[in-house]
Amino acid sequence: MSQITICLIIFVAMIVLFFMNKIPMSFTAIGAMMLLVLTGCLDGSSAIATFGSSTVITMAAMFVVAAGLSRTQMINHITKLLYRITDGSFTKVLACYVLVTCLLGQFVPSIVALFALVHPLVQNMCDRMNISPSKMMFPIAMATVSTSFIIEPIGPYAAWYVTQNGFMESYGWTGTHLNMWSETSVFLPVGILTLLWAIFVLPRMLPDTPERPIAAIGGRSLQEKEPLSPVREFLGYGVFVVVIICLMLGFSSWKVTLTGAVILVASGVLTEREAIDNLNLSTVLLYVGVSAFGEGLAQTGAAEMIGDGIAHLLQGVTNGYIVGFVFYMVSFLMTSLLYNRAVSTVLTPVAVITCSSIGCDPRGPVILCALATMSSLITPMATAVVPMAMNAGGYSAKTILKAGILPGILRGVVGTLIAMTLFPM
Repeated sequence: MSQITICLIIFVAMIVLFFMNKIPMSFTAIGAMMLLVLTGCLDGSSAIATFGSSTVITMAAMFVVAAGLSRTQMINHITKLLYRITDGSFTKVLACYVLVTCLLGQFVPSIVALFALVHPLVQNMCDRMNISPSKMMFPIAMATVSTSFIIEPIGPYAAWYVTQNGFMESYGWTGTHLNMWSETSVFLPVGILTLLWAIFVLPRMLPDTPERPIAAIGGRSLQEKEPLSPVREFLGYGVFVVVIICLMLGFSSWKVTLTGAVILVASGVLTEREAIDNLNLSTVLLYVGVSAFGEGLAQTGAAEMIGDGIAHLLQGVTNGYIVGFVFYMVSFLMTSLLYNRAVSTVLTPVAVITCSSIGCDPRGPVILCALATMSSLITPMATAVVPMAMNAGGYSAKTILKAGILPGILRGVVGTLIAMTLFPM
């Protein structure tokens, strides 16, 4: 039996266990990772490396930084102000949080850090309004993943088009180039559609009560404790604000968040026990397991096999809308198995080579590949924000799939119409 076959069998078993929800998802993911190592589908060094990846450190450290803010009175103040402004309307409150998340997402380079800083505010508002966080957390996750970086010239990836042009030139296409507004012309209208979906449609598709224990929020117990001294209260605010500013300025996300976490404990804003309790290890372990699985798919050649299959499938096809949508859907589905950045790395060259071989402009498919990696929230493998949202909202794997598949396809249809009209093949 080939390693690709073994890897796929383990993957199917992991997904089935996710849907059955009989074993904690974090231990299912770690168990799948260990099976990959034991069967030779993943080398041990790569498995160990996932525990110390910059994303894992950022995730855990940002949970602590958010807990430091929760220890202060700021969240209560913000919640009371927003509740008063919106008259306690669920839709207005959700719209405010979704729009703020989108706005911050144009400047904060880490979507993991972005979700970690917004969700305590959402949780506090849910407590005040006496509604389940299961109604709000997934819309916030969708805004975090799918509407960040949609205005390319002002975001942390303002020069991303240069990288894409480099890809196209490296793989033989020099006839056309992307400019700083090329991706924005597709991402922005699709992002606006996504915001409207997250505010007005998505909550109707989510459960009224959590389906799993909510494990990602430690702020409730912190807010019930005695108020901090004025100096520590100021530090709780200050560290949080400085961390956000440093992230916006492009400093390394794991260094910034980890430094902030250490300062909060060293200054006494959080005790050691409070910091450890808010590391949210179930979320971290879930991400470690599924990201290692994505690495296993890459090492066994499964990802490359998919790319070769696309090139073969599109031989002889010259309709730009068909080619563009195929690349979108393949990228969307691959992102549900592999980490989103890995999919971009694999499929962008495939898109350029495929289009070059039939003499077509690759700009549309390249943009759609990038759009698709921002659209898949149907499994925890796509991005660390998905397992964070699952634990914060108490969602099952079945709910995530049901709530994420329709907007993902809708984004693909609209994105393809725009991209392949602006950049016809």
